[in-house]
Amino acid sequence: MSNLDLFQRAGEAADAILAAIPERPRIAVVLGSGLGALADRLGDAVAIPYGQIPDFPRPSVAGHGGHLIAGRLSGADVLILQGR
Repeated sequence: MSNLDLFQRAGEAADAILAAIPERPRIAVVLGSGLGALADRLGDAVAIPYGQIPDFPRPSVAGHGGHLIAGRLSGADVLILQGR
């Protein structure tokens, strides 16, 4: 796969995410083990299963959520990647 193909695929994923959420986040957080509950603290949360995002990897660890979650936390628009 060429760099251009990879860039185009990333752009398609970004477009799908931005179309599904109300605000453009300024902060992104990748949750590690034991931090999954942070997603429960988001206000106005919108969860997108990884399987609905073009070319996004599916979770490969049992028990991991596999969701990209957008919402508000302490007044900031955030994006959380939950599961790997």
